[in-house]
Amino acid sequence: MNMGKRILAIAFGLTALSIAAYAAHPALKRAEELFRRADYERARRTTVADTSSMDRSSLAAALLMLARIETDYVKAEALLRRVMASESMPAAESARLELSTMRYATGDYAGAIELLSAGEMHGSERDVGKAAYFSALCRLQLGDNARAAAEFAGITRGEYSSWSVLARADIDAQDGRLAEAIEKYEGLVRSHRNPIAIFKLAECLEQLGEREKALERYRSLIDEFPRSFEAGRANEKIQLLTASKSRTKDEKQAGGGESGVSPAREAAEPAGAEGKFTIQFGSFGTKANALAVSEKLGGMFRGVRVERFELEGRVMHRVRVGIYESRESAAKDVARAKERLGLTGAIVPLQ
Repeated sequence: MNMGKRILAIAFGLTALSIAAYAAHPALKRAEELFRRADYERARRTTVADTSSMDRSSLAAALLMLARIETDYVKAEALLRRVMASESMPAAESARLELSTMRYATGDYAGAIELLSAGEMHGSERDVGKAAYFSALCRLQLGDNARAAAEFAGITRGEYSSWSVLARADIDAQDGRLAEAIEKYEGLVRSHRNPIAIFKLAECLEQLGEREKALERYRSLIDEFPRSFEAGRANEKIQLLTASKSRTKDEKQAGGGESGVSPAREAAEPAGAEGKFTIQFGSFGTKANALAVSEKLGGMFRGVRVERFELEGRVMHRVRVGIYESRESAAKDVARAKERLGLTGAIVPLQ
């Protein structure tokens, strides 16, 4: 896959557009089939070839398709805003939701909330649930844990309900309510066998000093979900905890005491971010794809990094470059990357 051609659609996790819900135009049906086969350029050509014969609903659906294919953030937003201004309500609601998802993925949490709060979300139960879920996620990223928890608690049906429980458990753990967090994680483990919930449950047990119970959970995660991202992290945790246990035993035998901070917790401490802005060159579900883009950028820039984050319960990997004091200084490197590498970057604020 051409990285430069699919940065936006992969990065922003855009939901699949159900063309049939908006129109039955033959060109759109062919375009969606091409899109599902990852033949994006042919999908684009098919979509634009017959727009003159489309009615309003079909044209709105065509613009949505083009926005999904567009690799330039600004152009994609312009297309989505055209759909939002159209009289095709289902397409307009989908465009608003997709644009808010793009804002979330680029770190513009306030902008995403503004879009989601612009009016009551209609449409399918899934879209309504997704809108509520992303609104709560944005509140969480902005540090409004209480309001985020309340919004997550309101999501009781559909595919986002379990992810909302997971988020509420994360808030409990973050705020030091480990017993409440463990109860929620255990409920998810019993009902959904979610590897993320198992890993976080083990982390809570570790923080409580229940090292053996934590190790048991980490090992069960590896046995049950050996190919998951969390399995790799669980293996690292096991090694750290085992080494810590051995070192503690040696220190006690030598008359020493335990360290105030465990190696596992030291390894989990995030590095502080300085500055105001960074440049994002997309986010990818496959880490290898993110590394390929970062390697390309690494030949031109310093400070290239791949960061892990979660989007709709999926583990994503975003590629970012540098720390800038102003948008103007970042814009110069965006232009350089576009000119020399053909890669489109988005300037996003560091939270």
